[in-house]
Amino acid sequence: MVRHTIRKTKKGISYSVSLGFTLSCLVFTLFLFWGLGLNVKEGVSLLSMWHLVLLFFFTLCGTLFRDTWTFDCESNEVHSFYGVGFVGKEETFPFSEISHLELTHFVRGSTDKDAKPTKRRFKAMIVFTLKLKNEESRDIEIIAEKSSAGRTEAAIQAISVVSGLSMQIDRPRDMDLLVGLRDPQ
Repeated sequence: MVRHTIRKTKKGISYSVSLGFTLSCLVFTLFLFWGLGLNVKEGVSLLSMWHLVLLFFFTLCGTLFRDTWTFDCESNEVHSFYGVGFVGKEETFPFSEISHLELTHFVRGSTDKDAKPTKRRFKAMIVFTLKLKNEESRDIEIIAEKSSAGRTEAAIQAISVVSGLSMQIDRPRDMDLLVGLRDPQ
């Protein structure tokens, strides 16, 4: 799972892919590169190791993956980049076009707004969205509420404080999440 973290910058605040994800992908990429290099040096054909080559390219893409939202308080703009390496989609939004930051909770797999998450089928989710004044929106992050563990709520509050953008949260975080070795009965 790709997680996002907050980083304070000289110009504002950034919400991007965590360094832990990038480094773990880099370690796997280097390990696979080393293994492929040893086998090729011993005369093994790359065609016989097609699955390792494919895995190498997947981990390399994970290492170069970028999903960055930079809230630049000096130029009063939000810069977004989503892609691999230098290939991807880049957008810029002036603060004047942004209505607010929004955090919405929902239950995946259900259309009922008051649905309760269940153990197997329905899962509590969070959507962190940038709402624009022209009724458009850009989803910054969609993550399971249990995986977020309050980090997404803390991120939207920190971004709102640093950037001065207003925020809207539909309801507080579910505090009845029981975390333990066993599920409650």
